[in-house]
Amino acid sequence: MFSLTSGCSNDSAENEKDQEQVDSSFSDKKVVMVMIDSLMDHTLNHVIEEGDAPALQFLKENGQYYPELVAPAPSMSVTIESTILTGEMPDQHHVPGLSWYDDKADRIVNYGTTWQFWVKNDFTESTYDVLYRLNNEHLNKDVTTIFEDLDDEGLTSGSINLVVYRGNHTHQLNVPLFLDEVTDLPETVETKGPNVLALGRVTKPEIIEDDENLSDSLFKRIGFQDEYSMEVAQQLIAQDDQPDFTFIFFPKNDRETHKKSPSYTGGVEDADGYLQGILNSYNSWEEALEENIFIVFGDHGQDQMLEKGEDIAIDLESLYNHYSLSKLGEPVSQGDVAFGINQRSAYVYDVHDADLLPELAEHSLQDDRIDFVAWQEGDEVRVISPNDEVSLYFKENGEWVDPYNQSWSIEGNEQILDLDMNGNEVVYSNYPDVLNHIMTALNSHDTPKIMLAAKPGHSFRAEGITIHEAGGEHGGLHRNDLLASMIVTGTDQTPEYIRMVDLKEYILKLLTDDSEPINDETSLN
Repeated sequence: MFSLTSGCSNDSAENEKDQEQVDSSFSDKKVVMVMIDSLMDHTLNHVIEEGDAPALQFLKENGQYYPELVAPAPSMSVTIESTILTGEMPDQHHVPGLSWYDDKADRIVNYGTTWQFWVKNDFTESTYDVLYRLNNEHLNKDVTTIFEDLDDEGLTSGSINLVVYRGNHTHQLNVPLFLDEVTDLPETVETKGPNVLALGRVTKPEIIEDDENLSDSLFKRIGFQDEYSMEVAQQLIAQDDQPDFTFIFFPKNDRETHKKSPSYTGGVEDADGYLQGILNSYNSWEEALEENIFIVFGDHGQDQMLEKGEDIAIDLESLYNHYSLSKLGEPVSQGDVAFGINQRSAYVYDVHDADLLPELAEHSLQDDRIDFVAWQEGDEVRVISPNDEVSLYFKENGEWVDPYNQSWSIEGNEQILDLDMNGNEVVYSNYPDVLNHIMTALNSHDTPKIMLAAKPGHSFRAEGITIHEAGGEHGGLHRNDLLASMIVTGTDQTPEYIRMVDLKEYILKLLTDDSEPINDETSLN
């Protein structure tokens, strides 16, 4: 079924060197980047004001604070991580979302919406998508990750619990034993990552001296949780094996926020405790800042869902029930229309390129919970809305310049995307960087498609997709989905733009550039 690279290298000494080498000639500050899933401005400030987040408070008071860091769209973790690591949008890195149609394999790729979805969609294939294909096939080989670029500079790097991690060094992934009963995966899979790669029980860094006491039992989500991330970071610091750049993921807050609501603060409080654990690995928190630059941020926001599932859910199977729909788990080409659902946004595919896009778009307007619909017409993108009779058209390279120095040609009803147009400037409001988001999402993979965006309070549903009643959700293009908070401590250098797509360039300059600061601003407290 699979084209596997053997998990056993012929040159074991070189493989060991790949996994264990963390020395470099770097003598300046290291960079520690901690991504707290769904860390948002209002929850961060609330826990600080209540005195429940001393580590975040310490970093915020001693650094720069950015309350509106813009995620890419669709605002799902795999696309976001791919954007951060490559410094490119989905049209270049080719990871279109959590769920998308791979026309070459004739199947819906899904990196983890629900277990029910995976069971219907072939559990083995879905597991292999995450374990191998995401980093080794789907992530565009023509763009480089920060791990690869740092390696070329002679600097070391590490990834702890991120599913997107591609680098130059060989690592072995160990398929958890409990998956034996439900998949026909091999016991080991070889992959490429940074110098240090930790992914729960799936792969433990060879360099860790005490890996027996890591929190990676079945009852601890086999290590895919905040405690494990902290423990690996602590051991690297204690052993004096900390890489020049370490990217650490704390996932728990997202799970709690989905279930409880975007105003829930318990997950941030817990994450702060684990962040304290990392800071406590140094002689003092002040020493931690003397030796490191800390970048702590959320990967996206979350929108508040309505209380009842029937009010929340935009059921795409019902909306398009007069078309021949591809059935989950069967070849997509057996139907005429298929869905790639990313919670608050969705791709609707014209599977056989039968010129259905205008028809599919117009049909979607029957549900006024859909905010807008976009699709490609030649070199232009057309956007329509249930509330507006006049369309919006835009394309790259025009007379209108946005806050990120991107230029656009724009015609029609700019109110659909809440654009503020004055002189030759276009400013975003409820949809940050939306022209770039729509254009790059539509060009992230080949099959003709429309892109649907849900209004706040709503989410898309089809078979296997969970709806979080009265909880939180993301994946859309609204500011509620996209805006996260970020703290940068230990440097006066500031990013050129406050977007996740610009973080790679910023980090590379922090680690490799001895010139003057990128900007003169030193604090936004």
